[in-house]
Amino acid sequence: MRRNVAGLVVVFVGAAVVQLAISNTYLRYVKPGMRWMLLAAGLILIALAVYDVLADTRKQEHADDGHGHHGLPRAAWLLLVPIFALLVVDPPALGADAAQRQSPVAAKPADPKSNSWLAKNSQGDAPVPLAVRDYSVWAVWEKESMKGRAFQLTGFVTPAQNGTWYVTRIGMTCCVADGTAFMVEARGQEAPPKNQWVTVTGEWAEPTKRADGDVAALTVETITTVAAPANPYE
Repeated sequence: MRRNVAGLVVVFVGAAVVQLAISNTYLRYVKPGMRWMLLAAGLILIALAVYDVLADTRKQEHADDGHGHHGLPRAAWLLLVPIFALLVVDPPALGADAAQRQSPVAAKPADPKSNSWLAKNSQGDAPVPLAVRDYSVWAVWEKESMKGRAFQLTGFVTPAQNGTWYVTRIGMTCCVADGTAFMVEARGQEAPPKNQWVTVTGEWAEPTKRADGDVAALTVETITTVAAPANPYE
């Protein structure tokens, strides 16, 4: 029956959403705080679809007019293909290909975030771990507190022209649709393979000047290959 088949499709949609929510796969689409909303939405879809199918079945049993009911065209079952794909295929997170379509220039923040804690602390030998997102902005717009400091960044490799490469992380406000690449030019070392996750340490370097703005840079001393984090976004 048409309604039963439609209900089955909705059940599979709900199951796909629940599967994303109970695994870390959902982190490739939305921010961590949205996990419970996804889980609730998936369970509600399943419950409503099952209820609708059962109610329609009982209605048909009590109001059978003796005429057969035509099912959906066979082609309509193709609607289930992308849903099954979500259940069995592990989609990759946004990586170097997405980053290469964006500019590495660090946009000036509307409300600059102070990193005055750097200026107040003595310059020790240990590199300061920073998010790529923070370094890409502070290294350009708050130079004075960054000069002479060593930092540690973790991100994936994004190659560019003429041997230039970047340590990159994708930041997002809500979901991958608004993903923004934050990129730091890595100097002094050969580029690892594209999309390889690395932890690099090095010293702040003068930003690269471009026609459209400045790009944060780091003089890299060490490169360590690492596994991609469970949440690849910042």
